Amino acid sequence: MTCAPARLVIKYDSARPVFLLYYRLMSYLVFARKYRPMTFEDIVAQEHVTKTLQNAVKNDRVGSGYLFCGPRGTGKTTTARVLAKALNCVDGPTPKPCGGCAVCREITAGTSLDVLEIDAASNTGVDDVRALRENVRYLPTGGKKRIYVIDEVHRLSGPAFDALLKTLEEPPPHVIFILATTDPLKVPETILSRTQRFDFRRVSLGDLVSHLKNIARKENIRIDDAAVKLIARKADGSVRDSLSLMDQIAAYAGQEMTEKDVIAALGLVDKQMLYDFTTAVASRDSKAVLNILDRVFEAGVDARDFMTELLEHFRILLVLATNREAADLSEFSADQWDLYREQSQYFSVGDIIRLMKIGADVNRDLREGLDERLALEMSGVKMAEMEATVRFEDILEHLQRSQPAQSDDLFGAAEKKKSDRPILTSGLADTQPGSAPGAASEPSGLSIEGLSPGLGSRPVNLPVIESGWDNFLNLLRQRSQMLASLMSMGEVRQVKDNTLRLVFPAAGSTNKQVVEKADNLNLILGTLREHYKSNLSIKFEIDPEKNRPSNSLGNNSLSKEDVDKLVENSPRLKKLIERVDGEVIGIRKVK
Repeated sequence: MTCAPARLVIKYDSARPVFLLYYRLMSYLVFARKYRPMTFEDIVAQEHVTKTLQNAVKNDRVGSGYLFCGPRGTGKTTTARVLAKALNCVDGPTPKPCGGCAVCREITAGTSLDVLEIDAASNTGVDDVRALRENVRYLPTGGKKRIYVIDEVHRLSGPAFDALLKTLEEPPPHVIFILATTDPLKVPETILSRTQRFDFRRVSLGDLVSHLKNIARKENIRIDDAAVKLIARKADGSVRDSLSLMDQIAAYAGQEMTEKDVIAALGLVDKQMLYDFTTAVASRDSKAVLNILDRVFEAGVDARDFMTELLEHFRILLVLATNREAADLSEFSADQWDLYREQSQYFSVGDIIRLMKIGADVNRDLREGLDERLALEMSGVKMAEMEATVRFEDILEHLQRSQPAQSDDLFGAAEKKKSDRPILTSGLADTQPGSAPGAASEPSGLSIEGLSPGLGSRPVNLPVIESGWDNFLNLLRQRSQMLASLMSMGEVRQVKDNTLRLVFPAAGSTNKQVVEKADNLNLILGTLREHYKSNLSIKFEIDPEKNRPSNSLGNNSLSKEDVDKLVENSPRLKKLIERVDGEVIGIRKVK
């Protein structure tokens, strides 16, 4: 059992002119110390290291020098202490130290004379290593081995490494060196060749989440899944960092932790900000981008943290856009997964890579001291104004398709193909996943080939369409009030490969028939391409589960009896419905 450290308190007694000196025990231990692993089995997610060391102790194959490499907080120094206990325990050498004997308790408390932990960052000189060489001659006092743990060994100077070489290669039989470093590339090859190297890995998100939940259970802390996953992601594979963060949030939120508590306590980036920023970039809305960045700075979020989270957000979109089946989104809720899946369709793979390149450049500028607000706003506008990526093969195909056919006459004159109207192509599309099985109405797609050969194949996405839809309807209304009204009753559900999928409600079959007429479709597509400056196509569908148009105005809550009564009382309306074979789907006031 570990004794809690003491704190010296000096108190002045006003009744008597003396100072009272006494020790007050500190009863609280931070999670990182309280739950520090005591055995090899307690070490989190480093089985490739712990199993090798246990077998070495069991089979009496312990080396004289070890090099533990890996990121911070992955268990390097802790493993060195556990190995020291395994070698010096009264029951040892044993792969399972008891933890209760005097030797184990001293090693755990850091007071053992046979286990010396040296900080290479503050003992970098050759004189420090010479003193160490003199001390290795002494035999252990209570254990079987004298163990030297040199932390951050890469901080030693070149002469210090040279002075350590001979002792490290041929130490006395009772001495074991354990070197720990976070930067093995700075350790000389002569040191690497004289030690057994073990690489500690970053702890996976799943292992960290499981470990944090286990500790929360022991501490009677109620923490939701979203909060514990957010802590684990913030820890970046470090067990110690995750425990320190959890300790900090427990002081802020008490015994109940939510995702909002984690965001507020650590000053993290709200996921909704990332979703909104991505949507604004996809819709090329620079004003919305700047407004979101204002919210980021008002919330006190660090610019580097925001850009790091944004790059991670883009990375997930890149994985989904490249190979959706290979994406591991188990750390996200169903709603978050739906948002990621939707936003992955906003960009091509080339667009996402270019966005990530802009973000990486911002991180470099921030490290060089550029003003944070300036860097973020400049990069945000650059992302929003970035043109979509167009593949060179698509440009060649477009040019070949746009090139007029050449005749084979003597003079080589070009003959233009004449036609009264553009060629229409139509066909049945596959039933969408969202449609009801066995639905009577099947989606149909119509497009115009060769309507605007001068237009480029500039890709557009759903946010771009949604942000400019009202302006498109206004432009269409100037050319046809009827078509604009019919189009306003539909809902754009998807944009894929520059093809819009516009869905009418169940009662909108007549609207669908009207807009699919050749002349009407030509006008709609011409206006659509003119407004969005891209070679777009459109598909019209009927959703049997959609009872009313989403964009209609006025009162649509009339019952069938009210509609029948309205038609009977209006002979002109009745005659109009009979003439066009239509039906009343709603009422709105015409301005």
